[in-house]
Amino acid sequence: MKRYFHATLSLMGLYLRQNRIFTLFWLLAPGVWVAINTVSSLVLFPTQESLVEMGVSLIDPLTEAMHGPLLEVSIAGFVTWRTKVFLVLLGGIFSIIHMIRHTRLAEEQGKGELLGANVAGSLAPLAAGVANMALINAAAAILALLAMAALGLGLMGSLAHCLGFLAASCVLGLLAAVAAQLFVSATAARGASFGMLGVLFGLHILWNVSGGENRLAYFNPLEWPLLIRPFAGERFSLLLIPLTLGAVLTALSLWLMARRDLGAGLVPQRAGPAFAKPGLRNLQALAWRTQKGPFLSWFCFYAIFSFALGYASYLMVSAVSSAEALAGLIERLGGIEGAFLSLMLYVLGLLISVYVIMSAGILGREEAAKGETLLSMPVRRESLLLSHTVYIFGGTAAVLLMSGFCVGLGAVVGTGDGSALSRLFFEMAKMIPALWVIGGIALLLFGGLPRWMTGISYGLLILFVLMEILWEQQQIPEVLYALSPFSWITPLKAVQPAAAPLVLSIAALLLAGGGVILFRQRDAAI
Repeated sequence: MKRYFHATLSLMGLYLRQNRIFTLFWLLAPGVWVAINTVSSLVLFPTQESLVEMGVSLIDPLTEAMHGPLLEVSIAGFVTWRTKVFLVLLGGIFSIIHMIRHTRLAEEQGKGELLGANVAGSLAPLAAGVANMALINAAAAILALLAMAALGLGLMGSLAHCLGFLAASCVLGLLAAVAAQLFVSATAARGASFGMLGVLFGLHILWNVSGGENRLAYFNPLEWPLLIRPFAGERFSLLLIPLTLGAVLTALSLWLMARRDLGAGLVPQRAGPAFAKPGLRNLQALAWRTQKGPFLSWFCFYAIFSFALGYASYLMVSAVSSAEALAGLIERLGGIEGAFLSLMLYVLGLLISVYVIMSAGILGREEAAKGETLLSMPVRRESLLLSHTVYIFGGTAAVLLMSGFCVGLGAVVGTGDGSALSRLFFEMAKMIPALWVIGGIALLLFGGLPRWMTGISYGLLILFVLMEILWEQQQIPEVLYALSPFSWITPLKAVQPAAAPLVLSIAALLLAGGGVILFRQRDAAI
């Protein structure tokens, strides 16, 4: 048995050296985010009375749908309530990226075969990835705990809060480790992992909206930071669930890896034909062949999920009451149902921006794998880039439009409001230029910094989301928030510039054009 895990410690050190910047951000982000929220809460609510009078009034039904109920009316309770969902999503995304990168992607790039041909045991890469993921999440939780203790929050409640998002992040990473054993490509494994995260997040929102206790919530990682009840009578015994589930998932991933060939997946890969189809004779057809898998997966998933979201929106009628703090917003967006769906569509738009970066990442991998061969033929560099750009921008628009249509159709079926279909469809259509800007940034990075494209793109996306949250808490000025493309489409603003779609479209075009120019001037990535 020992030989299967030989050189695990050496691989752990190697992985840490390969991802120093990624790991550093992963370590510091939770503590920094908790500290920012604590300081801002102390400034906004200097006394308990001010928190009761002002803070609780800001907890409207729409916000509660995202964060769940506030368990403890105090600064500590308010901070944990505001940060728990974001910390789970942040830690989960980092854990998923880490696990796919050091398992399935490493095999796809030939690194797994190189390590296996030397002294590393067959299970050592997976074991090293799991161990590093757990240790980094634990270190991030410790730093967040120290930040909360230094700012005067209670030790036991802070410990429960940090253990909650630590357990959730690790289990989400282990789900990705299992997905990495099922699929041949890293793109499919990554898409399945993020799709599972989206399903869990959707269930989290629906359970919060319904207001009732659901036993299945105990198996949803996004619910654990709430169910452990920090600063409200901590229930540390709940941690037995993620411990058990984590042990099962770890054993399952190792068992699956031991029973498959290197580079293969347990989901059988369809054998290709002996001869190419007649249509596969140009760059556009080749680009579609590589882009269609992730596109169809996202397209179908968001069609189904959006219809379910629209259909379930009728629950808002009995589950919420009006909130004075957002009375103007609710009235402007067509009542509580309209406001809820508008904000949910905005959240869907933020999530779909991940697809934009993934689609651009396919272009980077195609250049590394086939770029030298393709460019040795009568193929122009801009033609290679533009063949994928059509699907990056067009695929994003198709996913958004289908999501808007399905959520509108679900709302019509669920509520009987015939006007919801066109209203929600056009609301989703307005988000297209903003997500095109994300794609333009990715293409600009592809042209100038191809090796750093994916990391910087995800980093900027996280930065834009942070700017959104800080703006909502009035921690950054409007001018700074305007640098985020999401600031031009958020429904939380009373008035949006009429020229926003045009400005965003021009910005996306300029960024993509800059990527073409830079790609023409640099060497091909190998």
